[in-house]
Amino acid sequence: MRKVLLLISLLILTSCATITSPFKSHKQLVVNLPVVQKIEANGGIRSVSLSWMPVTDPRVEGYIIYRSSDNRGKFKELATLSGRFKSSYVDNGGFLRHLEDNADYFYKIVTYSKDGVGKASNIVIGHTAPPPQSPTVITSQSGLPRMVVIKWNPVDDNSVVAYDIYRSLSAKGPFRKVGHVNGHNNTFYVDKNLQDETTYYYSVVSINYKGVDGKILAYTVAKTKARPMPPTKIAGKIAGAGKLEISWFPSPTADVVKYKIYRGISPDYLSYVGSVDSSKLTYTDKNLQPGFTYYYKVNAVDKDDIESKTNEVASVKTKPLPEPPKGIRVQQLDDNSVLVEWDNGSSDTVGYEVFRRYYIVIAKKIADTPETRYVDKDVSANTTYYYWVKSVDQYGQESKPSPVASIKTR
Repeated sequence: MRKVLLLISLLILTSCATITSPFKSHKQLVVNLPVVQKIEANGGIRSVSLSWMPVTDPRVEGYIIYRSSDNRGKFKELATLSGRFKSSYVDNGGFLRHLEDNADYFYKIVTYSKDGVGKASNIVIGHTAPPPQSPTVITSQSGLPRMVVIKWNPVDDNSVVAYDIYRSLSAKGPFRKVGHVNGHNNTFYVDKNLQDETTYYYSVVSINYKGVDGKILAYTVAKTKARPMPPTKIAGKIAGAGKLEISWFPSPTADVVKYKIYRGISPDYLSYVGSVDSSKLTYTDKNLQPGFTYYYKVNAVDKDDIESKTNEVASVKTKPLPEPPKGIRVQQLDDNSVLVEWDNGSSDTVGYEVFRRYYIVIAKKIADTPETRYVDKDVSANTTYYYWVKSVDQYGQESKPSPVASIKTR
């Protein structure tokens, strides 16, 4: 563990490129120590390279480098270099810090010996490189399904090794990073999984080999493929027991391949129930509740699976159950059979089902008839029978049971 801590400490010291001066508590000026001559400062990417003529005086043990961000400001000790033959130093900013882009930094150097430090050298200025130049010519391709193709011209800056792509819904931003492309001459990007019929703004920012990014200098605008036009004149009709047939006029969009049908019990909450090929303009919805109002919408879907918006919602009511018969009557005839008669419940009735029960639980349907009367000949003497009738409509839907009528045979 102690070895790890020691290693981390050495790494921090190395990255800072700073060694504690042997004259931290007091710096005795040694007037006759040589002054460092011929200092040059060359700016790089977030760095400044210093070079000078080494001092050969054997009293000199090394150099102390000072830096300031202002020529008239306070200089701070940056690094102490041991060895009089040292003649260069690169200022990268220090641990977890970096020099600013496109900025001036001021440096001076002094020699030191065992007795103290010499006079300061002349001040030199190092100017760091500006951020990399971002592309100014950017183009994009509109009309693609849920994607946009972005292209740009490579920048005239050999330090650039990659590009970041930014996107916004407005020319004023904010722009958000959505992609990255490696390579100075790789100038092509496809942005996918976008919203349909939506306008996007794109910019491209250069990245140099030290990870410094440029500024947004230009943008391009593109719009994804438009949604197909929706179908019109949506309507519905009864198609059977618990069935509705939904119809519509076709979408005028040429590449529509199918229609998706949505249903709900409220016009505000519709769920997908099925689809048909674009050659069909009807859909039969089944297993619905009788006498219930349903709401429908139909959307067009093109070859790229882009779905239209909804312009119309139609309401359709399923066929209700017929009304049960009324006024049911029973009497025993001379031949000891039982006559059951009733009045029609509703105009949509096309037939009736007659039911009979005797004792407590023995019940069954005994007849289907289009008439409003039925003669039950299968009866026994001295037995109580209970009769009821159901109406049946053209789709085979049964009404609720009629009231029960009873009779005890002789």
